[in-house]
This record gives sequence, C-alpha cells and structure tokens, in this order.
Amino acid sequence: MSDDHEKLAEMIENDDFMGMPKTPALIKLIKIQYTQEEAALAINISMNGKDFDEILKQTGMEQTKLKKMLDTMSEKGTIWFDPAQNKPIYKAVGMIFPGLLETGLLGNIRFPYSVELGKAIHSVLHEWVDHTFSRLPPGSLPLWTAPAALPEDADPSDNLLARVLEYDDWCVAFCPCKLSHRLDTPGDHCRHLLETCMPRGELGRWCVEAGMARRITTEEAVEIIQKCAADGLVHTGDPGTNVLCNCCHDCCPYFISWHHHGVQLLKHSNYIPEVYPDECTRCAVCEERCPVGAIEVEDTALIKKDICIGCGVCVSGCSTKAIKMAKRA
Repeated sequence: MSDDHEKLAEMIENDDFMGMPKTPALIKLIKIQYTQEEAALAINISMNGKDFDEILKQTGMEQTKLKKMLDTMSEKGTIWFDPAQNKPIYKAVGMIFPGLLETGLLGNIRFPYSVELGKAIHSVLHEWVDHTFSRLPPGSLPLWTAPAALPEDADPSDNLLARVLEYDDWCVAFCPCKLSHRLDTPGDHCRHLLETCMPRGELGRWCVEAGMARRITTEEAVEIIQKCAADGLVHTGDPGTNVLCNCCHDCCPYFISWHHHGVQLLKHSNYIPEVYPDECTRCAVCEERCPVGAIEVEDTALIKKDICIGCGVCVSGCSTKAIKMAKRA
C-alpha cells in the first residue's frame, strides 16, 4: 500500500466536512481510482484547489505531462474544475458533490475497472452513512413534493418544475447509488430508473467535459422529473446549487440513514397526503411506494403524519386518486 494512498485518505477524512474515517474500504476505493502518482498530485492540489501555474510550480512537473495527468484525472472523476473559466481552479474531489461516491459512475461503466469500482463505492457508501451522513442534523436537506401531486393552492415557490425552468444548463447522468447497488448485488438490486442525476452549473459543465453526463434542454429536464415521479423516486437537492437528485429508498443515503439509523435527514415538505376512504380500493400501492414506511393499508390507507415527509410519491402512484396532497398544518 502506498503512503500517498494513505495520505489521500487522511486528507479526505480531515479536510472534507463530509469525509469519513480512513477505513480499509475507503483505501480500496482510492487505490482503484488513483495511481500512486495521481494520489500524490491530488494531495498537492487539495480540495481548496490551485490553478495550473501554481500546480506546475509546486510539483516541478513537465508542463505537457501535468496537463495530460489533469485531463486523465478529470475524466476518471478525481479532479474537477469549471471548464468555463479561462484560468480554472483544479480541485481534488472529496466524498460527495462532487466526490468519490459519485464521479466514477456518473458516466456509467466506462473503464475496465468500473465494475470493481462500483462494488467498492457500494461498500464505502454504507460506511460513510454510518460514520458521517447519519450524524447530520435531522431535517437539514431539501425535499420537493412531486409536482403533479401538488394541490391547486400550492405556493408557487414549492413547485419544483418552476424552479427548474429558471435554468437552461441542465445535464443528466447515471445515479451512482443505484448503479453501484446493481453492480454489487446483481439480481437483488434496485429496479428504478438509472439516468436520474441532474447536475448543472459548474458541476454540470465539468461532468459534460469529462464524459460523465450529457447536456439536455430544460424541457427534457422537466420530462425526466416527471418520469422519475412516476417511477416512485423522490426529488431532493436544490437546483440553484449545482445538482438535483431523484432518489429511491433502496440505495439513496437519505433513506439508508432513515432505515438503518432512524435519522430522517430530509426536511418535510409543506404538504401532507390526505386519504379519501370512499375512493380507496386498498390496493396497497401507496404503502409499497412510500420511501419511509409512513402508510399502512387496513380498511383504507392510513397516513402516519409524524413520519410522512410529504414527497407525494403515494399520490403519483394512486390510480383511483384516493390520496391527494394538502398543505401541512
């Protein structure tokens, strides 16, 4: 094991506020993603970043070689930058946004080691939730009610599609959480849509430049959100801060934290489902779709309002319209 791989793990642990302890699983993931020379370069660049001239001066590396290494590491997802800048700041990735739990699989299976990498990401993801993610304050992360489930009197600021339409630089990539699950446990994996991560801004520009995402129109972004809602995925993240996610309860760290640790990190939406018993056929689709187990079906569907996060997934899947969202008291 190289010292540089160890040091890189220590940098991620100490310098990334969303980092994790230097476990064997993290070291394995780093060794798959970095050569020893790449690990040393990532340590030099740091997560705060440096421009090309600074890196050149501090490493003493030949200019052509350094440029090639930076391009290679960008493509692999271990160094990121904003391609729109004339003099970009190159930054080493941490754990997320962007980080080692995402970037290696955003572009699907692209390298000979991608399957091995996916399995490693799946292991580290669960360790990271245990050590770091589940320790965040409950209700600290944004959630959107499925747009089609919103009531007529919904506040316009709660409509995700209205927020999406504010931007015209959307991209779409593969969900590393779902894909890593599929690679780690084929046959016993999540069955949801895979191409559901939606970066934009500087993160989106870099993902497209590095071959990890494809550019889409705003209209296509709206269509993807609608398909994700129909598939039972939960909309999370803020479109204004570079990424919008569409999460499933099988693979997403938000829901792993809830199911394994009882910590609900997603902020409840401003809406809550109401059941109309005369319309309910007790099909239990809503119970199956609910990502937090907030619905039980007996004589009719029953909502545990203290648990419900207001995602609207139940409404999107109800064929008889026996469930509708209303403003939360």
